[in-house]
Amino acid sequence: MTDEPTDTTPARLFGWPAIALAAAFGILYAYDLWEAVSNAVSLPQVYSVYGLDPADVPWTLLIAGILLPVVVFALALRLGRRRTLFGKAVLFAVGLALVAVVSLDLIAVQGRMLMQLFSS
Repeated sequence: MTDEPTDTTPARLFGWPAIALAAAFGILYAYDLWEAVSNAVSLPQVYSVYGLDPADVPWTLLIAGILLPVVVFALALRLGRRRTLFGKAVLFAVGLALVAVVSLDLIAVQGRMLMQLFSS
């Protein structure tokens, strides 16, 4: 073992730069959350406008879309606790990419379900 200093000093792990980084990524995650809530509010209205059964609204997918950004952001915060600022930024960015991909998949599945309802 060597006694070399590491980059994990408390000043680099916590403090204003880490808080600013979490806040900046928090805004980006909040935008994804806003989109998910918007989908959950507007999709039932779309179903009613087109005369579809309200029981066919995919609530499981809508709720998953709402929970996804919150859970991934909390997980990135938790996993980034003891990392350097760059490590935290990478975790937040990877989490944001994951949220974007899964959100688009959920929207695609909702669209496919809607098209099946129109064709039947």
